[in-house]
Amino acid sequence: MKATTILGLFVAYAASASAIPVQQRNNQVDITFIGAADAQFTQSIPTDGSVVSIENPLSISHISSNTAGVQCTFNGIDHSVTVVNGVQWVDVGPPQTQVTGSCQVQGSGQVHVTFIGAADAQFTQSFPSNGEWIQIVNSLSISHIQTSTEGITCVFNGIDHSVTTVVGAQLVDVGPPQTQVSGSCA
Repeated sequence: MKATTILGLFVAYAASASAIPVQQRNNQVDITFIGAADAQFTQSIPTDGSVVSIENPLSISHISSNTAGVQCTFNGIDHSVTVVNGVQWVDVGPPQTQVTGSCQVQGSGQVHVTFIGAADAQFTQSFPSNGEWIQIVNSLSISHIQTSTEGITCVFNGIDHSVTTVVGAQLVDVGPPQTQVSGSCA
């Protein structure tokens, strides 16, 4: 009796667990990472803006995409930030292993912003391009803010009341360096 009850509970649990929808990432872009002597690998990156790990330790000199309308941002092990817009071959400087990447369809209303602290510690956060104020929850003290989106102006508020404005694709100093608490892009 107990075995039948346990088996019945297991079957009921398995049936309910399989009914839970799993988010699928059908929209992906193939990115080619090129190192010295044309050594290379290709990795598919989702175009939903999620940050994915790049596990291949090859030192990368160039990153290439053959997909129009997609912007990708890659972070190197030595803190490089490389942005690839659409169909493009971009140099990585200096060459280094890439550790994370994210891609997003351009015109999707999101702006990727990189916040850079001391010793090139950094993180990236996306902001809607509709002017909505978004909370920044990373407590890293920020020295520079960088965007790679032309035609967008972003404003960021620091914990010690700094206001930093970034217009278009540029790197802007935060003065004095401090944790950023909110931002808006339009």
